[in-house]
Amino acid sequence: MSEWSIDPDRVNGVLAETAEHLGEEGGSGGMLGHMNTISTTVESLSDTADSLPISIALGEFCGHYFDVMGGMVAKTSSGLTGASDATTAYVNGDLEMAAEAQSEAGKVPTEYHDDNVSLM
Repeated sequence: MSEWSIDPDRVNGVLAETAEHLGEEGGSGGMLGHMNTISTTVESLSDTADSLPISIALGEFCGHYFDVMGGMVAKTSSGLTGASDATTAYVNGDLEMAAEAQSEAGKVPTEYHDDNVSLM
């Protein structure tokens, strides 16, 4: 393992800023907020179009892109958690646990792994 030199305050600042860009479940900000807005807008478009083919196309569009966006949210959330856990372990002097948390950062559940979608 390489030598560690972490500034916990700077890490927390970056994590907080990144979490803001991610947003909160049910909130109106960040990527999650944009996903809610897209979902509401697409539902309205489908209702307004009142057309089965258009509704099917919109459903397929959302199915694909919400899977991609969900993977992005999952990977970002995993990275935030891993970085936070690694920094906490570092501050507590547990470098082995810090290294383990760091190695787990960015791993996402298998449901977000799709042959057609790259999360990297």
